[in-house]
Amino acid sequence: MLALSGAAQAATSRDRLTLLIPDGASLSSWQVQVWTDSAAEEGIQIRTMTDSAFLALGANAVNTIAGLILPDSAHIQASDALVAAVKQYVNAGGQLMLTYDAGALTDSGVYSLTGKSRFSDLVGVDYVQYDLLRDRVVGFGPIVGSKGRMENLSLPPGKYMPYVADTGSAAAAVATAGPANAVFVPTNRFDPGGSQFMRSLIEARARGGSPSLARLSAAATSATQLRYDLRVGNATQALAQLQSQLRTGSTAASLRQGDDVSAVVNADGSNWSENAPAVTASRLASSDAAMQSISGYGFGELSYYHFVTTGTFPGKVFLTSPQHGLVAGERDYGSGKVLFVNIPLGYFKAIGTDGVLIQGFLNHFARDQVVMPRLSVQPRGVGGLVYNWHVDDGDDIVPQFRSLMAMDFMQNQGPFTVHFTAGPDVVTLGDGAGMNLPNNPAAQAVVAKTAKVGWYARGYGMPHEIGSHGGWNHDLYGLNANETNADTYLPWLVLNFNAIEDVTNQRLRAYSAPVGNNPTWATQWLERRGVVGMYTVSNTGAAATREWRSGERLTNKLWAMPIAPLGKSATFEEFELDGVTDRTSAQWLVDLQSFVVNNRTNRLFYNHPPGALGHLGVVKTFVRRAATLQSAGRFKWYTMAELADFSQRRLQTTWSASGTAGWINFTGYNPVSLTDVTWLLPRSEYTMPAVISGSGSVSTTDSKNWVVTAKSGTSITFMAWKL
Repeated sequence: MLALSGAAQAATSRDRLTLLIPDGASLSSWQVQVWTDSAAEEGIQIRTMTDSAFLALGANAVNTIAGLILPDSAHIQASDALVAAVKQYVNAGGQLMLTYDAGALTDSGVYSLTGKSRFSDLVGVDYVQYDLLRDRVVGFGPIVGSKGRMENLSLPPGKYMPYVADTGSAAAAVATAGPANAVFVPTNRFDPGGSQFMRSLIEARARGGSPSLARLSAAATSATQLRYDLRVGNATQALAQLQSQLRTGSTAASLRQGDDVSAVVNADGSNWSENAPAVTASRLASSDAAMQSISGYGFGELSYYHFVTTGTFPGKVFLTSPQHGLVAGERDYGSGKVLFVNIPLGYFKAIGTDGVLIQGFLNHFARDQVVMPRLSVQPRGVGGLVYNWHVDDGDDIVPQFRSLMAMDFMQNQGPFTVHFTAGPDVVTLGDGAGMNLPNNPAAQAVVAKTAKVGWYARGYGMPHEIGSHGGWNHDLYGLNANETNADTYLPWLVLNFNAIEDVTNQRLRAYSAPVGNNPTWATQWLERRGVVGMYTVSNTGAAATREWRSGERLTNKLWAMPIAPLGKSATFEEFELDGVTDRTSAQWLVDLQSFVVNNRTNRLFYNHPPGALGHLGVVKTFVRRAATLQSAGRFKWYTMAELADFSQRRLQTTWSASGTAGWINFTGYNPVSLTDVTWLLPRSEYTMPAVISGSGSVSTTDSKNWVVTAKSGTSITFMAWKL
């Protein structure tokens, strides 16, 4: 970015966030890279800056840094001088996102002599109180916030569930626990935030190994040694404070926009009624005050760890811990503003494959607090869904999937992403329940017709994306493949790919793992083979991302498409087991469509043919409403490869913003193509932009942003007046 002075500097568009890292920190360490990766995936430009470089800026930091992030895990130690400089930056008008254990220790690696975090006065509550709280410094439990705030933080419908006081708490999982009891994480100065202690538990949860708080609690007296003790009596009453703020409307007039879409389904989910644009925002806002807990697929309500906070928070409460205080909130400090996030966002993505929160908070910070230009994650900025069909066995493909795709309402809809398990067996070798694709002409015809290849290439209908659903025999592979038996099960992957490609004569580029079981060796083999998009049960609720496990990013060009859950369920068979009605599942799917439209983002929903046939009215509503939104230009069905290819190309886009006397020039470049790459410029900060070189268009239909889309070529320049 250009470094200007005087009046020119005041007009400069600061187009990137700054991640503050210690001197000598490795940019490839997970503690740093997970932040730079996540920002890039969200279309947010970010740069790293060392402590020394930040200190050298002095009072000029506020003029050169649009938004500053102190990350968790990477910046646990900080000097007094750095803490003071960060406070000076915010006080002078800077925008700060302060995350969990940043600055928890001095540069000598000890707790502050003040007995609390040196950032406590900046945040507005006391935390990291080792001298006072000892074994109760870090708590463990559910995270609660309003429905409106959950969606503002990019958590889609279904990634949260109604909060019921105490019944979902960690303490309630202990039979002997009274209402005053709570769960705590052991800490010390070598592990001030408890992240090292919690690593085995968080990794187990990422693998599905600890599906309930009860199972964690049962282990507490042996392997895990989580502590159960009286809750801190003067912990911040953030939940009550949030509820009060919502009643008085002091948190925000509305988190909704005037062009948002929404709909209501009928009693059995077989039809819907679209809300008029004039009333959508108010109707959505009316339900936004409902208290919700963050949840996860297979788990229900999730628990996270966070510092116990004390004192009354002098700002807007975003998220709370019913037992331990403030989890996230925003407050004014001097002329600036600080967003405090009291959970290790980077850690949960890099170690726990739980990335929806880091993505969401980055989005909020860039979009709502810094109010900066950014790239849309979507081609042309059009939100949409991946509709992923898993066809597991012989009955699934013929007659069930064949019948579904022949129904009138499915004609010329999509494209969908359809994955097949092609082997002869399912549960046991020799059971003959598989589709046996190489020797099944009827199944081959269904695959060919779905892909629109061969005899069916000129027929009527939409060509769908074909992918591989795991390793040859569905349950056998899904329940038995692990990190140690690649020699046994990799050949099954090869068989499945080859069988499908023999029918389609097309290289498969999309994949889903049976039972969600995708060992590391399989993921890495998929990328080497040219697969670019895969379904995953990690990072549930997030948009397309690149998957991390145990501190390592697994792939470079293979994008994971996390499933969107409805509480602890994700597909029709599970809805039946969990008592989810058709009305509820249909409303969730309609809300999911509205979410991706309103937020210009993507998510994935998957189902199986038997489940879809058993809930046909819901599927009809889902598909027909999508067609209505698509005809209005608000929605699109995306295939995995389409979304992955665009996401990978978008990462190669470089752009900058600079100018003088109020006019800001935006220059973008992509070595391959800028086609469909889209910028979102906040209306509150810029006048309507004009394209001055290259090929592009400007849409004025978004109530919050100017939408600038490149049509073709490798470079574009557009300009706007900075308000």
